[in-house]
Amino acid sequence: MSRWFGALATWLRARSRRERYGIAAVLAALVLGLAGVLVAGGSETDILWFDGRPAAAPADEPAPESDPGGEPSRETESRQEAGPVESPPPYVQPFAEQPGVKPRPSLPSPTAGVEIEEGTDGCDHAYGDRDVCVPWEFPAGVTDKCGWLRERGFEPLKITGGRDRHGLDRNGDGTACGAGD
Repeated sequence: MSRWFGALATWLRARSRRERYGIAAVLAALVLGLAGVLVAGGSETDILWFDGRPAAAPADEPAPESDPGGEPSRETESRQEAGPVESPPPYVQPFAEQPGVKPRPSLPSPTAGVEIEEGTDGCDHAYGDRDVCVPWEFPAGVTDKCGWLRERGFEPLKITGGRDRHGLDRNGDGTACGAGD
């Protein structure tokens, strides 16, 4: 035993003061926790709620029966039957009942769709997919809009919005800046 204790003492001396305090705190917490368990005592069946009533018996143990005289025991009375739990009524703040107070209108759902006015992002999304951005207004001086789009890497675009605002589909085949436009 003394060899073990000596090895532990040597190991602790090699630690910094901060590490020794930490080790001492952990050991103190463990000792206090163990003491608390020993002082509290009891068994699993002696669990009490905060108000001092005994908790329900575990499922594997039968519940105690009532007295033979027909009177239910105190333990049986304190148990509640399992069933649906009713929610309490909503709490109304006292200032809400003052005269002249009008309830606020309900706000729109945060998951409801938001309508954004067309062209807000500077793109005309009637051409190509959702991620294609044909400018809502072409720069001043641009006369060949299809040529301007081709210079910037655009390929022929399918008209998806049902309208050709810029007149990029001259032959009416449903493809803007395609063959024949």
